[in-house]
Amino acid sequence: MKKAAVRAVVHRYISRLLESRDDFDDHASLAQLGLDKEDIEELIFHLEDELGVTAFTAEEDRMLKSARTANDLSRFLLEIERH
Repeated sequence: MKKAAVRAVVHRYISRLLESRDDFDDHASLAQLGLDKEDIEELIFHLEDELGVTAFTAEEDRMLKSARTANDLSRFLLEIERH
């Protein structure tokens, strides 16, 4: 899986949650974009499904606690894809 493809999927799903607002930076805070913990959890599940990857519950919990930006989500997805 290529980083650009993962980034595109992450941006597409965040844009859907933000009601088509796609002018955000990869390093923008998810909280400042208006996403709460529940939104981020839903986003992680959708991204895993879209990309055909599965994280263990502990990995998802870690990501939920540490995901601050779209870039964090992309990195996480690339990391679990390698396992």
